Amino acid sequence: MHCKDVFFADRDFSIFPNGELYWHDKKTLIISDLHFEKGSFFSDSKQFIPPFDTIETLGQIYKFIAYHSVETIIFLGDLVHDKLSFQRMSRKAKELFFEILKNFNCILTVGNHDDTSFLKDLGLNLTENIIIDGICFSHYPSVDQKFSVFGHYHPKIRLKFNSRGMWTSCFILNREKLLMPSYGYFTGGLSIKNPEIQKLFGTKYEIYPLTKEKVYRLDYKK
Repeated sequence: MHCKDVFFADRDFSIFPNGELYWHDKKTLIISDLHFEKGSFFSDSKQFIPPFDTIETLGQIYKFIAYHSVETIIFLGDLVHDKLSFQRMSRKAKELFFEILKNFNCILTVGNHDDTSFLKDLGLNLTENIIIDGICFSHYPSVDQKFSVFGHYHPKIRLKFNSRGMWTSCFILNREKLLMPSYGYFTGGLSIKNPEIQKLFGTKYEIYPLTKEKVYRLDYKK
């Protein structure tokens, strides 16, 4: 499986095409903004998006853990799209998800879509953030830790291939911040040129666009 190795906060990580961040030394998988059942949420409101996003997202996770040594999974917030997501989830999706919770140490840094009133009973370790080796993992960027890995913004970039443009998810990082892409299907995204993202990263950073089978690397400097 193609990946790009990155050195962040004096630690070795790898970035994978579906949006996984893998910490080799800790055998830890980090993914963000899965938004389980976003498809069924919009289908119920007569916006006809195929309601199979949760199964597809879980399939990605299973494919990754089949090929990598994983002991811990950190979900960086917005695991579900709304408080009724688990009620709409299919039996098969629930079985797959609970199998993951049973076999791995799963941590959720709570995001703005996560309703802790029911998530606390699923077997997840819920927290606002978790700090490992001086790196803060959370849904929002940390305001009091030097090194921060976070999600929330669903960054995307427009690329040109043979004069044709396409939008794709991406990672963004500089010396102190690493922004994760959304891992879920149908989650949309925010252009990296948006002021909300630009103000986080200053004038110099790296962009890692993701395509179906490959991770690219771009340097940005104003």
